[in-house]
Amino acid sequence: LQPQAMTFDLGLEFIRTNAGQDNWFLHLETFDPHEPYFTQQHYKDLYPHDYAGPHFDWPPYREVQETPEQVEHMRFQNAALISMCDRHLGRVLDLMDELDLWKDTLLLVCTDHGFLLGEHDWWAKCVQPFYNEIAHTPLFLWDPRTPRAGQVSDALVQNIDWGPTLLEAFGI
Repeated sequence: LQPQAMTFDLGLEFIRTNAGQDNWFLHLETFDPHEPYFTQQHYKDLYPHDYAGPHFDWPPYREVQETPEQVEHMRFQNAALISMCDRHLGRVLDLMDELDLWKDTLLLVCTDHGFLLGEHDWWAKCVQPFYNEIAHTPLFLWDPRTPRAGQVSDALVQNIDWGPTLLEAFGI
């Protein structure tokens, strides 16, 4: 098992143990998706492509100097790892369905930054200007106090907003 799978296994065990309690908090941090893009073959098989180049699963933090085939390969490696992340997040969502937690459980899914995979001729995250691929990060929030599904907001939200949101949800 990879660390991500083990972390989610323990998180699911925690949810099952505490689902009937009030005011519990679980923070799952798995580091992925993150370089090196290491995952099982069945996730890589979702993105078949011909690549005969050198081992390449960790993009350098610099301008792209690799061939178009290497860039494509890196993007597929990243996609495979994201597919693994999606599977494990899906396990949490399925458990929330199974235990009917949507009525009283807040769920926040987010990340700290994006990553350039050859866009703008750069790799990684440490280049300015901070392009949308780096700065415009995913944020999914389910708050049972204001249940609205399938809506997209263009409101400005930053990582610093997560703390106050959680504290308010717990009445702190």
